[in-house]
Amino acid sequence: MKERLFSLKHKRITVDGMMQLAGPMEYEDFAALVYQYVEENILAPVKSAGKNGRRPSLYNKYWIVKPESDYSTALEEIKLLHPWFDHSKYAKHPEMYVRYKREIDLISNFLWENADRLKEPMSMNERSFQIWGMEKLLKDKSIIKSIFNYNDWHLSLLNFYETPEPFFEYIFSNENEMNILIVENKDTWFSLRKIMRENKLNQLFRNYQVLLYGEGKKITSRNRLKEYDNLLTGSINRYYYFGDLDYEGIEIYQTVLENNKELDINLCAALYSWMLVEAKEYSLPRTKLGQKKVDINAFVKSFTVQESEEIKAILDNGLYIPQEILNYPLLKGKMMEGLKR
Repeated sequence: MKERLFSLKHKRITVDGMMQLAGPMEYEDFAALVYQYVEENILAPVKSAGKNGRRPSLYNKYWIVKPESDYSTALEEIKLLHPWFDHSKYAKHPEMYVRYKREIDLISNFLWENADRLKEPMSMNERSFQIWGMEKLLKDKSIIKSIFNYNDWHLSLLNFYETPEPFFEYIFSNENEMNILIVENKDTWFSLRKIMRENKLNQLFRNYQVLLYGEGKKITSRNRLKEYDNLLTGSINRYYYFGDLDYEGIEIYQTVLENNKELDINLCAALYSWMLVEAKEYSLPRTKLGQKKVDINAFVKSFTVQESEEIKAILDNGLYIPQEILNYPLLKGKMMEGLKR
């Protein structure tokens, strides 16, 4: 965070602004870091701004005490960037590297180690999570666009597709018994729909005849799913829910279950188990602010003891796994395996 503070043009910063610069971190650790910077004369509190009321308390604003710039370390790191980067440009203006060091280093490492993965398309949020471990970073674009413009790159280099607002459902086939997969997020719904339409595949641990977009919390509206079920006349319908592995996603599933007791609703535990496996390759993002904790004891009963402990550990540490971790190539590969069986 120190380098990012020094790269800012302004001399004052709010506590919230510093928390964004710090990235995923427990508040207590963040506060300790601020205290350390004050002792090192890197930060000085703006006492007239008052304190934030949290424990340990911090002032709402701080002066940034910038030292004489020393970019010797940055210049050495710039030499190690992937060849696609404009090394000479960064060498002349190392402050531009320091400003977005985290995002630059992550995409450089990705290009060194996994550039071949760009040959296979995936949705914007899936690609964003694959490279930076943050599914919305590409969508917000400001930081990534700055990096790309600086290196004269086009975002098409990342080979992702946009996911426009989808239809509520995609019917793969009409049968007497229908398995319906409810998907919480748009990107995952769109990727699955793309595979089902273009590759004629519907096997993902079981055959699905319908793909339903839950639209986040909209699926929890009382009677909404019941009204939809009434449209599927003449068939036996089984629903399987799949969402983000966080408190909000779990609460959505449990609310859908509670509000639709007359329907056959199940958790698609196999997809969550797969998410846990893929998550071992990532530094997981922090849970979104304002998300309340819910009782997950009923939810974790769908998993093995080891998986249950892993889920609890992730949530207890303030982390989560977005659906986008199961991206288009992964889903397509798994569904192709189902075709071979």
